[in-house]
Amino acid sequence: MMHPSSHSDARGRPWTLWTLSAILTVFGAVNVALAVDQTLGAAHYRALGVSYPLILRAVLAAGWGAGFLTLGWGLARRRRWAWRWAWPLACNYGVFNVLWLWAFAASDYARGRIPFLAALTLIALGVLGWVLRWRRVRAPLR
Repeated sequence: MMHPSSHSDARGRPWTLWTLSAILTVFGAVNVALAVDQTLGAAHYRALGVSYPLILRAVLAAGWGAGFLTLGWGLARRRRWAWRWAWPLACNYGVFNVLWLWAFAASDYARGRIPFLAALTLIALGVLGWVLRWRRVRAPLR
């Protein structure tokens, strides 16, 4: 039998909840960094001739970043609303990224990535749904 502290910290937060919170926070930080990059490098990207509207991408990335950072913070604070919204936000984010690539793919290489990204998104969402259903993730939520 494993010691209870091997699965959770002193206040009963399981490592799986902390890990999920950290992953969502990293997704948020990456999207905020993408928004900043798209904004600061807009002139450079226009000169390269990117196939998508830069400001729209920056605004959407900032929105995704804010959403994931909020969920990461909420799960770290053991809020039930964060657990409830993790699945819908991740699903919408996955579908958005596949559709964004599909809409703005300008080369054969980019179009070839669409099935791979779609399959990877389905696998990641399946794992997320599985983890969110674990009792040790749901139990400490308020």
